[in-house]
Amino acid sequence: MVRPIKTLRTVLLLGGVPLLLSLGALQAAPPERPEARMVVLEGKDVSGTIHKKLGLPSRSYCWDLCLKDRQCSGVRWGVIEGDVAGMCMLLSGELTLKALGAPQTDEGKPIHVTAARKQPAGASGDGT
Repeated sequence: MVRPIKTLRTVLLLGGVPLLLSLGALQAAPPERPEARMVVLEGKDVSGTIHKKLGLPSRSYCWDLCLKDRQCSGVRWGVIEGDVAGMCMLLSGELTLKALGAPQTDEGKPIHVTAARKQPAGASGDGT
């Protein structure tokens, strides 16, 4: 024998969930499209007005900060060879491209520099 439903809440839960599922109300929202992306400037270094200078655990943090910061137009990421953490310079305003040098620490360890500029998500470009 089936027991009668005792509360209105139970009725709504049993009847409401299938209704909401059929209407698509419980589906996850699609991810938002990013407004911008970072484009590596292959074989180039970059200079500009330093907006922020930060020591960060990885390059992805540096790029994420630039993408979220309206004033940031590009980044210069430097990391000592064999390490992951490095120095992030968020640049603002117009960027100036220059030849990529071979910086080193005082102990002679190479510093790898990656330059990137922020580009609107819909724009195309190869980083030059």
